[in-house]
Amino acid sequence: MRTKIVSALMVMTMVFSIAFGVAMPVMAGNTENRPFSFNNTSATGYSSWRDKNDTTKVYVFPTYGPKLQYTVQSKTSSGTVVNRSNTVAIPLNIQGSITNTVREKGGTVARLKFKRLTYAQTYTGGKWSPDSTQNYTIFN
Repeated sequence: MRTKIVSALMVMTMVFSIAFGVAMPVMAGNTENRPFSFNNTSATGYSSWRDKNDTTKVYVFPTYGPKLQYTVQSKTSSGTVVNRSNTVAIPLNIQGSITNTVREKGGTVARLKFKRLTYAQTYTGGKWSPDSTQNYTIFN
């Protein structure tokens, strides 16, 4: 009798786990830090588009090259590219968090727009992610 009760409780626990696991999906942020590179012989450039899953700040960590200005961009429902942050200059070797309104304005993708501050025949690069796990030096 006792074995039947324990078995029934285990089955009920499994059913509960499956039901709530399916009914309550978790939206994980797109926090993988991927490399970016910008050729400073160009006036402007862009990173690739990436999914933006939450309302956190965009993470940018430039690790080499001249200082750049960064703007977070997104797309409207009609596909028009729009700026969703102020343009900010992040110094080399500073982990930056850029305040943006991509998700608040209905966007689902983000990219970085790069603008050089000085002409140089070299690259600026580092890592970035559209979603953050924490705030670093905040750039509004």
